[in-house]
Amino acid sequence: MSGIIWTYQKCPGCGGRFPSSKGGFPIICAACKTQPTKFQIKIPWQKQRITISRDRDGRTLHDFNHANNLLGQIRSEIQAGIFDPEIYKRQSATAFRAFWLKFQETYRHSPSTYAKVTAIGKHHLGSLLTYQMRDIRAYHIADWWQELQGKGLSAHYLNDILQWVKRFFGEAKDLDIIEKVPRFPRAKSLPKQDIQWYTEAEQVAVLSHLPEYDQPIFDFLFLTGVRVGEAIGLQRSDVDMVRGRTVIQHTIKRDGSLGPTKNRKPRVIPHVPEILDCYKRQAVKGLKYMFVNKWGRRYSDDYLRDTFRRACLDAGLEPIKLKNATRHSFGMGLIENGEDIWTVSKAMGHSDIRMTEHYVKVLAKRTRGLYGRRKCANGENEGVLTIGNKG
Repeated sequence: MSGIIWTYQKCPGCGGRFPSSKGGFPIICAACKTQPTKFQIKIPWQKQRITISRDRDGRTLHDFNHANNLLGQIRSEIQAGIFDPEIYKRQSATAFRAFWLKFQETYRHSPSTYAKVTAIGKHHLGSLLTYQMRDIRAYHIADWWQELQGKGLSAHYLNDILQWVKRFFGEAKDLDIIEKVPRFPRAKSLPKQDIQWYTEAEQVAVLSHLPEYDQPIFDFLFLTGVRVGEAIGLQRSDVDMVRGRTVIQHTIKRDGSLGPTKNRKPRVIPHVPEILDCYKRQAVKGLKYMFVNKWGRRYSDDYLRDTFRRACLDAGLEPIKLKNATRHSFGMGLIENGEDIWTVSKAMGHSDIRMTEHYVKVLAKRTRGLYGRRKCANGENEGVLTIGNKG
């Protein structure tokens, strides 16, 4: 049969060349018994010698069995008269675009994430789409990053794009499409965001405008301050009615799979009457998850976010992101009630106490406003209000 498997690598032991193979036996150095880690296929076709180093999906031939299977496939195509070497060349040349399309398809189950990844691929990959993935180096990434920053996008969105492209290259490496991930630039520094939260009265107003069958999970989020993914991923096995506690140890990741919490440390929530009431009011009982929708299926982040936003508008409030509203409201409530910072940090599952200090600074800023300068009736500054005994 036509075609051979060979490698340009040399034996790391003796420095000699590896033999070629027609596919009947693996390539091994006879003296050192070592094997190469990269392979190529040479095929005589129409008075030409075609060299192929990747399969139709753009994957490098790192394994002899992979190369042997591809050689058999090519021989079958030649025998059937359908072999076209340009398919392999085009696939290699457009591997970035082709693999990005496959990459974004893995997020189709999540409409918002799929829309985000699709938008990045359509509008923000720019010059990267013109290169073969195996040829992209750090300076190509740097040029693309500089080009991207000239689009007038927010720092937060720029960093989000950067993280998605880094994840994309990481998956390409895991699948042997590239040998290593090129060096990426540092993310842009973000301005500190103000903490937004709802008072207890505002929380009650929002909850009253939510569908009755959805209220238990939202009430649970406000009462405990757990992350949205942690509430969605709460399983019945995590709720211990005998010991009177709930263990938060799972979360729903972006790809929809169940994984560990953000800091990978379980935390315990004691059962108080309000939390037990959330469990009791759950109308539809799920077999696995504690909170399920009216169809008995696990909640989705998109559904909870959209439902919460509508309830905020119906209550006449400025909408706040769900992940901020519940956690920030819980954290600020604890701080305002006089709980010490260590207790608050542990209750919220913060891995760094500095994250919790942000809440204290917000409260201190509000408190300072109470002791500001007041004005006389004529509008002139009277001075700083002093507190103390007269006499």
